[in-house]
Amino acid sequence: MEFESTNNFGGERPRRTTVRTTGILQNNLNTTLTAHIDLVNLNDEPVEVRVQVLNWGTAVTQTNPLGTLLDVTQTLAANTRTALNAAVTATNHYEVRLIVGRNGNRENVLLTTYGRTSIGGGQVNGLSVLPSQLLTVEIDGCL
Repeated sequence: MEFESTNNFGGERPRRTTVRTTGILQNNLNTTLTAHIDLVNLNDEPVEVRVQVLNWGTAVTQTNPLGTLLDVTQTLAANTRTALNAAVTATNHYEVRLIVGRNGNRENVLLTTYGRTSIGGGQVNGLSVLPSQLLTVEIDGCL
C-alpha cells in the first residue's frame, strides 16, 4: 500500500505522511464509550485507506500515544460506506486518523466520527467530528 508522503533522501528528515485527524478528543463519561466511525469512498474506483484510533491516555501531558485502539488498513470499494468502532476507556483522550492511499482522490473519501454510549447506543454530546472539521497534517513517520 502506498500512501501520500514526501521523502528527503538526503537523510535530514524522516518520511512524512499526509493525515487527516480529529485532533484530541476526550471521553468525558464515567464509563467506556464507543468511538463510532463512518467512512465512505465516493470515488468511482476502489481506494486504499488506513483508519486509526489512538489512545492518548489521561495524563495532563502525554508524549506520543500510549497505544492503538483501532488500526484498520483496507481497500474500500467504489461508492461504498463502512462502519468501524473502537472502545475508549472512561476519561481517556483519543484521536481518530485517516490516511488515504495514493491510488484515490482523497477529497472523495469522507470520515465522520462520534461517541456513542455503546454500539448502537445514543450519541455523546461534544464528540462529533464532521468531514469538514478534520485537520490535515504532515506527520513524520506515521504510526
